[in-house]
Amino acid sequence: MRDLSGIVSGAIRLDSDADVSGIVSGDITVAMGCRVTISGMVRGDVTAEPGAEVTITGIVNGAVHAEGATVHVTGIVTLP
Repeated sequence: MRDLSGIVSGAIRLDSDADVSGIVSGDITVAMGCRVTISGMVRGDVTAEPGAEVTITGIVNGAVHAEGATVHVTGIVTLP
């Protein structure tokens, strides 16, 4: 499992299971079949491809796109 802590600038694509506990200043795309937990902050959109599973317990300052994916939100999602 990939662990993203600290500050990441720019858009990222996650092609394997990951935990995002830092700050991402850009969009996140989660590839098909991957499981990702976002417990940090995202300043951008989160796109989950079909078959992906995303759990958001942190903050997303952007839209969440999840057609054909599973998304669980117990954190905060706001549109800028």
